[in-house]
Amino acid sequence: MNTFVTYLIATVVSLGIFYGVYVSTLRSEPLFRFNRFYLLTSLFLTYLIPIIIFLPHSIVPALVQAVNDGIIGSINLSPVEISATANNYPSLLSLLGYIYLSGAVFFAARLLIRVLSIYRLGNNGERSDQNDLRILWSQADFPPFSFFRTMYLPLNLKDKLHLNEIIRHEQIHIESHHSFDIILTQLMQVFFWFNPFIPLIENALREIHEFEADKAVIHSGTDPVAYTRILFSQDKSAQAVLLGNNFNYSLIKRRLTMFYRKSTRFSRLKAAAVLPIAVCTVIFYAIGCNQSTKTPETTNSDSLSVSDQKVMVVKDSSGNEIGTAQIAGDVGTPPPPPPPPPPPPPSEKKKETKEDVYRVVETMPQFTGGDEARVKYISTSVKYPDDAKEKGLQGTVYVSFIVEKDGSIGDAKVIRGIGKSCDEEALRVIKGMPKWIPGTQGGKPVRVQFTMPMNFKLK
Repeated sequence: MNTFVTYLIATVVSLGIFYGVYVSTLRSEPLFRFNRFYLLTSLFLTYLIPIIIFLPHSIVPALVQAVNDGIIGSINLSPVEISATANNYPSLLSLLGYIYLSGAVFFAARLLIRVLSIYRLGNNGERSDQNDLRILWSQADFPPFSFFRTMYLPLNLKDKLHLNEIIRHEQIHIESHHSFDIILTQLMQVFFWFNPFIPLIENALREIHEFEADKAVIHSGTDPVAYTRILFSQDKSAQAVLLGNNFNYSLIKRRLTMFYRKSTRFSRLKAAAVLPIAVCTVIFYAIGCNQSTKTPETTNSDSLSVSDQKVMVVKDSSGNEIGTAQIAGDVGTPPPPPPPPPPPPPSEKKKETKEDVYRVVETMPQFTGGDEARVKYISTSVKYPDDAKEKGLQGTVYVSFIVEKDGSIGDAKVIRGIGKSCDEEALRVIKGMPKWIPGTQGGKPVRVQFTMPMNFKLK
């Protein structure tokens, strides 16, 4: 969970980095196609780069730990589910889930209302085709706009002298597929509504759409002065359709500035370097976030500082620790010689190694009464801890244990847990299991190791 939250934070900051680079280096440059490519690529890379960096950190160590802990490769018994009714008040995780769903529902409803408003506008309008263009004329008072393959125009424009320029402007929007950019950003706001930079990216894309259309109209032969008058003649009091590419969407002053500005060689060189620099910055940031989720490892040292003195660990020729020696604090004072190793007692004998523990034998151990009785015993014996219910704690606890030669349970330990209370409860029940029917190998009873998953689940 901690990794997932860090990933979401990384995506917000990453998109902020991309947007900040755009505003500081590209927004004033008339490289409209590249700027549009940069912003759309930023939306994609913002969520891809952290996934590439975070996913191996989350998945690979879990698999390695599962192998080292003996979960993979050991005999896993069928899991036992322990269910309980959750407390009435939600946990913090549930509360965050409700907040996220509420935001997603709100933005999804907003998008649906906007689409339906365009649909109703089209149903109430008069349809006509002009030069392979689909135009819907409406009595409503709104700025001209396009949405995917359809152009929406108010009827009061039919007799205007500048109608051809307006149609040409909206035609550029349609041919450049600008509506796909708007829908993409709107959909991303539904799923990632908590990211404040997505609306800023959408506004920047809308500006670029208008700059592209203005420039294309001017290059088609329209007089720039006449086109400027058309911009000023548009009714600012009409309400714009938020999903459409409106003719007078962005600030007129910026539009006039941009279609008179020309790109330079320096601006093109700057654009070529901006995207790689932004990508590298986001990668380094995501790597830093990934490192912060790891638990710092402590290193062992043969020299430990104790107040003003040092203690040296003394080892024999085989590398075994045999004692400690204190080192004097003064530089000129030589350290005392290490104490000699204590002689072994004459009665001490070499410790015998533990008997082999098997995982698969000819006759496997069996819970008295069969597996169904085992599941019944576990499910009736485990009590869902109250603090786990309060926190909404759920998950699977893996307990490893050995069925001894006499059928008793030994060496029980939690190898993968979900929380102290649940782990302790699972371990208590496993240690208290009645004797099993022991396993045999070659007709002799042997020790056999098992792993039992116990699913703690709240209803």
